[in-house]
Amino acid sequence: MLRLPINRFVSWLLLAVFIVGGSLTAAPMWGQSVMPENVALVTAPLIGLLIAAPTFAALCTLVRCRKCHYRLFWHAVAKRNHRDGIGWFLTASQCPQCGQTG
Repeated sequence: MLRLPINRFVSWLLLAVFIVGGSLTAAPMWGQSVMPENVALVTAPLIGLLIAAPTFAALCTLVRCRKCHYRLFWHAVAKRNHRDGIGWFLTASQCPQCGQTG
């Protein structure tokens, strides 16, 4: 996973933070069983949005090819099919712009 020519530690860290933020954003669906109702319906989604939105922006702007500086995460979410974009990002082995391998 993450075989692209990028800084893998930063990418994994940003992806982990993004998943946490996304989980909190989805708290109205699952959170009422583990937290008070007002927290699950209002507070957790707001905190999740405050975490996920800047993390998504950071992933889109900072995760780049080391050779040509092509924005790889942005390519995955904007230019790939929505069904396989993240899967492509996690398994691709070369930059789609310059062909640099990981």
